[in-house]
Amino acid sequence: MFWFRNLFQPHKKNLQNLSALVIFNFLAAALFFITQIKIANVIGSAQFGLLAYCIAVGMYAEVIIGYGTYRTLVRELIHYPDRQAVLVMSSLIMRCLLLVVVVTVLLLLNIIFQTNSIRWVLICVVLAYALKALNLQPLYDVWNQMVRHSIYYMTQKALYFLLIWIIVFFATDCLNLNIVVTILLITEGVYLFLQQRWAIQKIDFRETKAYYLAVTIKEMLKKDSWIALTAVFTLSFGTLNQIILKHYAGLVELGIYAAPWQIVLGAILLVSQVSRIGNPGIARITRPEINGTQRKKFLIKYSCIMAASASTVFVPAILFPDLIITTIFSHEYASASSILRVHGIYIMVFSLGLVASQYVVSVYMERFYFISVIIGGLLSIILCYVLIPLYGGFGAAISLLLSHGFTIGLYWIAMIKHVKNVD
Repeated sequence: MFWFRNLFQPHKKNLQNLSALVIFNFLAAALFFITQIKIANVIGSAQFGLLAYCIAVGMYAEVIIGYGTYRTLVRELIHYPDRQAVLVMSSLIMRCLLLVVVVTVLLLLNIIFQTNSIRWVLICVVLAYALKALNLQPLYDVWNQMVRHSIYYMTQKALYFLLIWIIVFFATDCLNLNIVVTILLITEGVYLFLQQRWAIQKIDFRETKAYYLAVTIKEMLKKDSWIALTAVFTLSFGTLNQIILKHYAGLVELGIYAAPWQIVLGAILLVSQVSRIGNPGIARITRPEINGTQRKKFLIKYSCIMAASASTVFVPAILFPDLIITTIFSHEYASASSILRVHGIYIMVFSLGLVASQYVVSVYMERFYFISVIIGGLLSIILCYVLIPLYGGFGAAISLLLSHGFTIGLYWIAMIKHVKNVD
């Protein structure tokens, strides 16, 4: 028994974090998933499709405002620990400035081009996702405070769940899209307040002079530009296809596509939380003094863990898609089972892609990362315009799998080649 205990002793902290992350985020995902299913069944596929469309636009706002810091800030904080206060404050100021610009532009475009019937829905969703871009998750990851951050995240989902279900139980007929997005905006604001308040109190900002902040912001805007552009083009995979689907097939077809996509979002949440344990580890093993053999061992273990996490959704989605869809959703979503099977494969590919993309970013291969996403994004656009008019939601799912899978394959080729060249 001692040898077995000693085997896991060096990884005890990581295992504790992983267990807590899985538990808290599984609960958060479950609460959100159950709520979204209820919303989909109450408001119908057309209105649910409209919600999916607004979320797609909101995700563009989130990614532009975030400017790639969700990937680069962990690396910078680990590589330059003495600059923590300056990096954190500069990152927040930069994102706040981008928030003002992006939200203003989107709201003006919304006023000009959208009808009054969907204006409030789009405004609330864009603002909610803009707030998400100000989160300090990278800082929590570096501090090894993933559990605390997950508790805040679960609090947001629990509050969203509670408010929606109070309306469901006591005034189901009153549940509409305007109420849903208003609750989403309120709960995202609470989530941001909780994590910002705790983290900012832990940092001494007294030495962060305005000059150093300005210089660091300028450095971030320049250094992270490739990652920021890449993040925007990444939306060509899972987000732009929904916008194109709405244009060609309408809100009902988008709503049917969005139903199994809720399962994908839950799975992405799961594997992304597991990858939070690995991301700081990737940053550490890519330091110059770490040889290729050590890197290989870590990457193999990490890839196996990610594949195992994805299997919890991959296997049921492949084997029982009809049962899952008909059990969870109302009859108007029955045709989504074929889409779910494709999404199941996508989750496995996505989980392994997280490993390779984290490595590529950690070794400063931003240009390759950007070019890979550009190629995949262009492929996605071509496939969407070819497949969606022919196959609707199923075509959107296939275009996502093929284009993002191609890009992830490029990440893996680059990672393997780089590890071989280390020695």
